Amino acid sequence: MSAVGTHSKGAGGRREASVLLAAGNTRLVSIFGSIDDDGERWVHYIVDVDSHEYRLFSEQVKGSIASVTAAAPGAAWYERELHDLFGIEVEGHPSLQPLVFHESWPADIHPRRKGQVGGDYRFLKVQGEGVCEVPVGPVHAGIIEPGHFRFSVVGDTVLHLELRHFYTHKGIEAHFEGVPVMSGMMLAESVSGDNCFAHAVAYCQALENAFGVSVPPRGRALRLIGLELERMLAHIADVGALCGDVAFTVPATYTARLKEALLQASARVTGTRWWRGVARPGGVTRELAKEDARALGSAVAAVAHDFAELAQMILETPSVLNRFESTGVLSSNVARALGVVGPVARASGLKADVRRDHPYGRYRTLTLDVPHYSSGDVLARARIRMDETAMSARLIADAVETLPAGAIAAAGPWDGSAEGFSAVESPRGELLYFARVRDGRIRRCHIKSPSFQNWPALPLAMPGNIIADFPLINKSFNLSYSGCDR
Repeated sequence: MSAVGTHSKGAGGRREASVLLAAGNTRLVSIFGSIDDDGERWVHYIVDVDSHEYRLFSEQVKGSIASVTAAAPGAAWYERELHDLFGIEVEGHPSLQPLVFHESWPADIHPRRKGQVGGDYRFLKVQGEGVCEVPVGPVHAGIIEPGHFRFSVVGDTVLHLELRHFYTHKGIEAHFEGVPVMSGMMLAESVSGDNCFAHAVAYCQALENAFGVSVPPRGRALRLIGLELERMLAHIADVGALCGDVAFTVPATYTARLKEALLQASARVTGTRWWRGVARPGGVTRELAKEDARALGSAVAAVAHDFAELAQMILETPSVLNRFESTGVLSSNVARALGVVGPVARASGLKADVRRDHPYGRYRTLTLDVPHYSSGDVLARARIRMDETAMSARLIADAVETLPAGAIAAAGPWDGSAEGFSAVESPRGELLYFARVRDGRIRRCHIKSPSFQNWPALPLAMPGNIIADFPLINKSFNLSYSGCDR
């Protein structure tokens, strides 16, 4: 069992969740809707109490619901999404503008329920002498998914930034419906390509929790290797991209070589560069022979050594520090209020990490010292990734040296009916899947992406910075458009 919590179902679910959120020791994880077997709408609230217990509260919707955004500002996007997709009216929401919908969306249609749709999106107008707007996107000059950024500036200084995304809403959660349990991994891997293994494992763990299936020790160890390898790939690439944004081209290029070395090593021992097709409910599909495990461990160690030397050079370069320090500061108070997760949270003084707070799989046997900083700037977010890369290399080395014998997967009663949820610490932070199964097929799958949680925080790190620093600040958050627009 892994990263599982309690489930309270019935009237008063929202009130219970709201009371906990208002108490100050509870973090909002996700809010999502569903349609039950009788065609009735439900709203579900997942919260994290004292950073050690997930709780799921579910309540049937009879009319409108009251907003919890006042108690948990991070709820704002979730409630707007509920309104768009399920047609649920949310009373007391500070700005119930369309989130997923755009102006061309047809009226009288909600993707998950028939209802009323209407209204144009209204950007905040910043008034004052010398204020002008600078729109960026949604089409960008590069290989990047669409996202719109509306800056209000005086000269070069940013006063306000507003985001508008969801230009390529894929409806993956709806695509899950009716899919056999054992066929859902490919959809999970398609949500966010650079974190495909984390998504697949989170999906599988939700099913394992639902049906009470335990993954064998060897399968758990192999999953850890894949998860930490994916983290190294993401963090090394992110640090290189940050260097590229400040024209420090040597480390930017060198990190690409290190990333490719890891991908080639992975392909040699598993037959896949990104561990696609490796996770399955009950464990993994690929065995790792002793000599292959050692070869992978050697490649990881070599890359970690080279990256550590590169990181030291980056942190000792004055021109880099001049751009990184005090740029794009996200305060701990704002990060806590919005429930920010992952490296962004840990760079702002929040020590949250699913691997330690809600351990799953092999992590249940480990004691993790999670790195964190308090400055909340680009430098802190870069240092978090550097530290975590070294930590991931150590975890992989330990797993390779102590790889248990035995089966790599367990059978399960996947043709039955059950529901459950689970979270993993993806490279971007807390990634949660909720799955409801009926007769071996997915009835409802909800994906809480760390990017969906963190995108609303990005605009609050921009005021006071110059507009030319936006690419650097944006890259230091490194949020996924695709992972958000699922």
